[in-house]
Amino acid sequence: MSTETPSAPAPAAPPAPLGPLPKPPLGPLPKPPPGLMTLRVNGKDHFIDPRKYRTLIEALHELGYPIPHFCYHPGLEPDGNCRMCCVNQRDVKTGQPLMTLNLANQPFTSYPKPVISCREPLDPRGMVIETETPEVIKGRQWVMEFFLINHPLDCPVCDKAGECALQDYSFLHGNADSRFQETKVEKAPKELSAPEQDYGIKLWTDRCILCSRCVRFLTEVSGTSELYIVKRGDRSEIDIAPGHWLNNPLMGNVVDICPVGALLDRRLIFTYRAWYFRITRSVCPACARGCNIIVDADKQCVRRLRPRENRDVNLWWMCDYGRHDFHYVNAKERVLLCRVDGAATTDIQGATRQVGARLKEFAQADPQSVAGLVSAWLTLEELHTFRQLFETLGSRQIGALAQPSTKDEVFPKFRIEADKNPNRAGLQLIFGADVEKNTAALIEGIQAGRIKALYLVSSMPHYTPPPELLEALKKLQYLVVQDILSGPLADAAHALLPGAAFAEKDGVFVNSRNRAQLLRRVIDPLGQGHDDLAVLQRVLQGAGAPDAKLLSAREVFRRMGATYPVLAGLTHRELGHKGLVLGK
Repeated sequence: MSTETPSAPAPAAPPAPLGPLPKPPLGPLPKPPPGLMTLRVNGKDHFIDPRKYRTLIEALHELGYPIPHFCYHPGLEPDGNCRMCCVNQRDVKTGQPLMTLNLANQPFTSYPKPVISCREPLDPRGMVIETETPEVIKGRQWVMEFFLINHPLDCPVCDKAGECALQDYSFLHGNADSRFQETKVEKAPKELSAPEQDYGIKLWTDRCILCSRCVRFLTEVSGTSELYIVKRGDRSEIDIAPGHWLNNPLMGNVVDICPVGALLDRRLIFTYRAWYFRITRSVCPACARGCNIIVDADKQCVRRLRPRENRDVNLWWMCDYGRHDFHYVNAKERVLLCRVDGAATTDIQGATRQVGARLKEFAQADPQSVAGLVSAWLTLEELHTFRQLFETLGSRQIGALAQPSTKDEVFPKFRIEADKNPNRAGLQLIFGADVEKNTAALIEGIQAGRIKALYLVSSMPHYTPPPELLEALKKLQYLVVQDILSGPLADAAHALLPGAAFAEKDGVFVNSRNRAQLLRRVIDPLGQGHDDLAVLQRVLQGAGAPDAKLLSAREVFRRMGATYPVLAGLTHRELGHKGLVLGK
């Protein structure tokens, strides 16, 4: 029997290369203009301002390079935990890949290590980046394989299907087959909000990829810090502290920024498919901030509101007050038919012309016997048309109605404004800064019998008229109310005309910072196909205005520049998707 001592095992061979490295780009980096840097991406040189971007991924995205990512969000501090945004970096002078030690082998070897672009700062001396090398592509495939190890294949029933980053990246960067043979780690869903809350958020724990966006949002933006990560390894999951429910006015944003179907609005679960939505850019009417939003509609029903990026207004966020305040659009209490002299009618054209003619009769007898009340929820175009009507009648008695203000709610990186009227600045632009003060004088004139006819346009969904106004309305000989919901104002009207909600009209709102922004029609007006502007224009025709025509909001706004110098030269196209500050 042999007594030889077994020889020591040979050192492990270094791992085989992933593929041939791409050829280094030829030539040195060109000298950039003063204040800029040279960023060479896939062999193409760009001159950029390094002070404009926090990290490399922001510059790459703006230059049009689609770097995939999960944990990165432009509104949050970079975290770098998902590793999906890796790119290759080369030495500026030699053109060779930047290397790092492979500590898993003896002796140590070096290999080209991709950099995490969401955490990589820009080097003002210049950078050479490659985004589609074989190493980068293979690294993305490895990351996707890691994420899908325990992720359930429930896309057919997941609410995020159709707008899920994991779905998209799995198709673009993943593998069709899985090498995972072990049993998946299953985690039960959990409620993150108290059951008694009107609106809550539920966590499908096994879908979560632990990108930590929700945790960082609640720490950095809302400052409430309800969520954190518990346990370790593949058992890690999002949770709340015992008894510390997720409940703050910004919590709906964690649903928007979740890249997968882990965080869901409790009221929307299993109620929609994203690919059926018709998407429209618009403006939230819930307060004077004018948050830019996306309205998701299915047929003639508004189903969901989401924030839209505008760094000059609302950044990437919106509050839950505005997010959930749209159900009145399809409420049973909507005013859909005209009512004239106690009889309902579908002839909106005849009813509006009759209203205009009756107002003209009162004005011909005494122009000061006719007055108007408008609300700060109407668009600039509607307010201008209302002003034209009273110029035609020869009356200057116009007051204003508005939702009462509350208190500002201030968070570390967001503010919910106290003014709950979307176009108070626009109202003052058309009628002057003191228009709301005129309301008390109008009520006094009605009580004294000097004002006999009143045209009131509200279109405010939650307005509660003061008792003194309701008492005065009883003394009018002729009251016209244009509103969206039934209520005490509609009940008191001699003539009732249907109003339009924000989702049923085009127009311009001016927010508290004097920024004019576009409101876009999402669904057809439910009030016999007429929005507030069309109704006002037909009343204007009935009142005998010369050259009164039915014009679009786009054309009315273009013509308003001749009357209001601050709007001169502006059009809906000029305002664009993010609006413009008036007077600049």
